[in-house]
Amino acid sequence: MRSSEDSVAPVIIKRKKIINSSTHHGGAWKVAYADFVTAMMAFFMLMWLLNATTEKQ
Repeated sequence: MRSSEDSVAPVIIKRKKIINSSTHHGGAWKVAYADFVTAMMAFFMLMWLLNATTEKQ
């Protein structure tokens, strides 16, 4: 004969991992800043190259 403890199903505890979703947002400004810096670099290189060329009139 089984005791009452043997017939009880085991207790399964499932723990859900809480993920803070706000930590992964806010990276779009980095892309915009990188585009801006690249455009400024290209502009100053263009100005430098135009200044470096000698123009015969």
